[in-house]
Amino acid sequence: MDTFDLSKALEIVDGDKDLFQEIAKMLLENLPHDLERIRDAITNNDAHMLERAAHSLKGAIGNFSAKLSFEAANRLEKLGKENKMAEAQEAFKELENEIAALEVELNRVLMEI
Repeated sequence: MDTFDLSKALEIVDGDKDLFQEIAKMLLENLPHDLERIRDAITNNDAHMLERAAHSLKGAIGNFSAKLSFEAANRLEKLGKENKMAEAQEAFKELENEIAALEVELNRVLMEI
């Protein structure tokens, strides 16, 4: 599974499937808002806001060992930090694609646990 590593995600919560479900549901609920904050930062050419919003999302994704989503959020965080806003739109598309795959996979796993 490339989208995220369930075994590592469960290790983070000491094998507590209820806790895993809780944080997974929280992530899924917050994703639209998190992506909107990043989109707004790019639209408004606000590098500082992009850095903060991407950092926040990266932290939430980190709980799931979702390497590709994590790397995409990290790239956006760096672009914000380095004020490279011209590259942010393309990087955001990559993040959206990875997040969409993560959402599908998390929802599938939540139905199985």
